[in-house]
Amino acid sequence: MKAFNFIFSLLLVAFISVPATSWAQSYDDDIYVIDKTAPIPENETKKERKERIKKDKEIVDSIYHLKAELAADDGYFVLQATEVRNSYGHYELGLNDNTNFMLMQGDKGIFQVAFNTMSAGANGLGGITLHGRISNKKLTHDKKGNTIISYMMIGRRMNASVTITIFKENDQAVADVFPTLGNGHITLRGRLVPYLNEDIRIEP
Repeated sequence: MKAFNFIFSLLLVAFISVPATSWAQSYDDDIYVIDKTAPIPENETKKERKERIKKDKEIVDSIYHLKAELAADDGYFVLQATEVRNSYGHYELGLNDNTNFMLMQGDKGIFQVAFNTMSAGANGLGGITLHGRISNKKLTHDKKGNTIISYMMIGRRMNASVTITIFKENDQAVADVFPTLGNGHITLRGRLVPYLNEDIRIEP
């Protein structure tokens, strides 16, 4: 069974890493569109240019947030994690978001972390992989205006309670994963972007 999980994880990573660039929307492209469509004042000062660019970025970030919220509501998204922390204080930055992610495809999902370690871990990548069915999904907002998604992930070997916070300023998100067995939890941080791929097979 361990060998199967190891092979499954490697196939999953190999498969998802191919279209990884399509996960993230291009910030530069959206800025390009704004710059080309919005009129640029003549004799613009450095201060005015700085303020204009700041305002353009705020517009783009608000669009990203809306896209992330709609994706979370629809149930088709991926959180590309570049930071992972566990309840024991282990914290890693600059991780590969191809192998560290929260994926939801309708009523099914995958949670995976792969730490930079010599140990193969439970999934052969230095971490764990959980794929399962999604239940009790709820979307709410807190007092600060952040979007909160909560749900249960029911897998074969393990269940987990998941809470994802999408910050109101952009599409940056934090996911807290609490396995039902044990007192520990794992936190992932990264961008949450729309993602739909009907070719991905998730077998809870």
